[in-house]
Amino acid sequence: MGTPNIRIILPLKEELSTWWDKLDQNSCQFIESHIGRLLPLLRINIHGGLVQALAHCWCPETSTFIFGGKHELTPTLEEYSIAIGKSLKAELISPPIGIDHVMALSDFLRIKEDDIRKVLKAHRNACPLSFLKECFEKGTSFQMRRIFLLAFFGFIVFPYCKNAINPLIAQFVRQVLEEIFFVNTVLTETFLSLTRFKRGGDKTLHSSPELLQIWFLSHIKEFGGSMTIHDVSNVNHPIMRFENNQKHAPDYHYSRWIAFMKKPTPKGFLWHAKWFQVRVARLSCGRVGPIPLLGFTGALEYYPTRVTRQYQVVQELPPALQADLLQVSFVDGSRGHEDSILTIKSMWDMCRPQKLKWPEEELKGREMKYYASIKYIKRHKIPEELLPKIPEAPLKITNRAENKRLKRVAEKAQEENKRLRRMVSQVYIDQAK
Repeated sequence: MGTPNIRIILPLKEELSTWWDKLDQNSCQFIESHIGRLLPLLRINIHGGLVQALAHCWCPETSTFIFGGKHELTPTLEEYSIAIGKSLKAELISPPIGIDHVMALSDFLRIKEDDIRKVLKAHRNACPLSFLKECFEKGTSFQMRRIFLLAFFGFIVFPYCKNAINPLIAQFVRQVLEEIFFVNTVLTETFLSLTRFKRGGDKTLHSSPELLQIWFLSHIKEFGGSMTIHDVSNVNHPIMRFENNQKHAPDYHYSRWIAFMKKPTPKGFLWHAKWFQVRVARLSCGRVGPIPLLGFTGALEYYPTRVTRQYQVVQELPPALQADLLQVSFVDGSRGHEDSILTIKSMWDMCRPQKLKWPEEELKGREMKYYASIKYIKRHKIPEELLPKIPEAPLKITNRAENKRLKRVAEKAQEENKRLRRMVSQVYIDQAK
């Protein structure tokens, strides 16, 4: 029996796009002011094979993707901050610890708790699209914009299950409306989903697959060059650029992505995404420890020092890992994690942005190829026990270009068959004469 792939929940984009078209201009501006640059995600196609192959390369201990046993890449807070269009302010979104899901949704929608309880009970404690749609269509302009935000975050940013959202998303959206920025939460939930998948837990990706694929393809030379943006703005940003260029994005079969990730070449990567330009970044906590990440369903740590080449800094040997330093999993409505959350928030306050040291001279040879020092190239080695177990996948080539070619071949064959049948028919007619 083969290794299972991570499950991707296909979001209800057409429905939400219809809702968007029904909103007035003020509501649209209000929503965009809170979700940043995420709206074009409604028009991004998901490359399921890419995301599934990528998930197999995740290493929970390093919080990085490991390709070919030695090449590491990972989404960083700064990359997601630029893509989303929200800054990394000090205050973090608080997880819904000790909060009743019925009360959270009732307060947000301003609907009686008994009515909410009946709806959630009938749908296994999830809030269905049909109920939100009814509330949206009956709501005032003020209510419609809030319900759209709830659905957008619940279906697009943090997908929960097919046709329904996690009611505790209401508590998250309430904080977003209070101008608490959510980049940390998005990155954390991405890492948590990947970690649970690799450790044999929940095998569903409960974060945006679109953001993950945009980030990854920005680091692939074959496509990353077309993502060049010199001045990122709200009218010219990575998600919009990807939307405009997605028809040119490599749409390989899952097996081909697996083959690439197992045996990549350094030349295959753009270590530094063409749209990413920062001069300061959070690389450590207190200059030595990993960065704490606080999410909606848990917390963990990550190590930007393992991927400083993504910041256009020459990669040096990273410091030692601090295993499971912040690994915490929250259970909906549970208590007992308050101290851990306070500790994480305190550690986050210690993560001061520091000025990046870019190379003063042009790199050459192996240093340029790897964007790393010779010391790193010779000595960096990931322990065998940390290397991701990537399944075997017989190579198949069924991308869109190949499908089109096969379709043209089939159409020509059909035309040839028709031509031959006409010739045979004409022969019979001539013989009868």
